[in-house]
Amino acid sequence: MVDHRSGFDRRFMMKALPAGLLTGLAGGIAPAVAAKALAGGARPVPRFTPDAAPPLKIPEGRFLGPVTGLAIAPNGHIWLCHLTKQLEWGSPQAQWRDEARLPPVVEFDAQGNFIQAWGGPDHLPRVDGRPQWLQNEETISIDDEGAIWIFGANKGYDHAVQRFSPDGKLLLRIGVFGEAGDDTSRTRLGCPTDAWHDVKNREVFISDGYVNHRVVVFNSDTGEFLRAFGAYGVTPPPPNAGAQSFANPVHAISRGPDGYLYVCDRMNNRIQVFDAVGRKDARFVREIALPGKSQHGTAFNVAFSPRGDFMFVADGDNNRIWTVDLKAWDVVDTFKVSANEAADAVLHKIVTDRAGNLLVARTAVGVLRFTFAGVS
Repeated sequence: MVDHRSGFDRRFMMKALPAGLLTGLAGGIAPAVAAKALAGGARPVPRFTPDAAPPLKIPEGRFLGPVTGLAIAPNGHIWLCHLTKQLEWGSPQAQWRDEARLPPVVEFDAQGNFIQAWGGPDHLPRVDGRPQWLQNEETISIDDEGAIWIFGANKGYDHAVQRFSPDGKLLLRIGVFGEAGDDTSRTRLGCPTDAWHDVKNREVFISDGYVNHRVVVFNSDTGEFLRAFGAYGVTPPPPNAGAQSFANPVHAISRGPDGYLYVCDRMNNRIQVFDAVGRKDARFVREIALPGKSQHGTAFNVAFSPRGDFMFVADGDNNRIWTVDLKAWDVVDTFKVSANEAADAVLHKIVTDRAGNLLVARTAVGVLRFTFAGVS
C-alpha cells in the first residue's frame, strides 16, 4: 500500500541484507526453470539454470538495501540502484553502521567485480533548499552512449529524471523535484519511471509514470518538450479512461529488437508496442496481456533474447517470468525465479546480457543470475 503522507510505496519497505546474502540467495530458487508451453502445445523455449554463486562481489563489510533497478551498459558492466533509507528494516549491522551502506548507484564489471558507487542526497547542490536526489530510488537506465538515467518512486517528490556520466557528473535534469505536472504539462513530470534514449535523433522517451499516464518525449540535450502520447498512441494522452489509457504506474519502456518501443502498463497487466522512433507520431502496433494476476499488476519490465526471438516479462509480486514468442506474439512459457513467496522479495527488474543470461533484481533478496542453457 502507499503511505499517502510520504508517497512511499510500502511494497518496498524490505529488509536489507548483508551483501554476501543479498547477491546470492540461490537456495530458494525453483529448480525447474522452464515449466510448460502456454500456447499451442509444447514448443522450443529458452531454458535457464540458476547460478549457485553470487553474481556480484560486494566489498567486505559493505551492504546494499533492497535492489530496485538493474541495467547492463554497452561495455557489459552491470549497474544497479538500491534503496538506502530503509536499512532499519534490515540486519543489525546495517542499522548501526551507516558508513557500511553503499551509495545508491553501484557499478560492477562484467565479471561482477565492484568498481564504484555514488549518489545520495548530498551528491548535488540543493535547489531552493531541496535535495536534488530521489527519495526512493526506483530504476536505472543506461543509454547507448553509456550515460546513466536515474528514476524514483516517491509520488510526492520524485518528479525529476536525471542523466549522469558514469562517474556521477550531472548532464541533464528534466522536471522539478517536489513539483508534479499532469498529463498535459510540457515542463513537469509525474514521478517518471524509466526511459529509452534515441541517441541518433537526440530524443529521450520517458515513461511517466506513477502519477501520469503517458510516454513523454524530450530533446535529450536541452530538455525541451517535444510530444507525448498515451495508450494506443492517443495524443494528447487521456488522464484516466480505463483500459483506453495507461494505468499507474506506466512502469517501464524499452526498445525491442524490431525497433519498436515496448511500454509496460503494469496495473493493466499488458505490454503495448509502438512504432514511435524517428517519427513525430506514435503508431500503435499491438499489445499482449499477461495471464497472471496481482494487486500491483504483472507487467513490471521486459528484456529480450540476444537473437531477438523472445521477450521476457517480469511479474513482480508473483516472482515469475513470462516468455513471449515475438514472432507468434504468444505467451509460450513461464517460470518462478524462486520458491520463496515472501512479500518482501518482489521481482522488480530483469535484464539479459550478451550471452543471453538473465539477471534479476528481487528487492529483499538482491541480484540473481540464470545462465542461458539453450532453446529446447
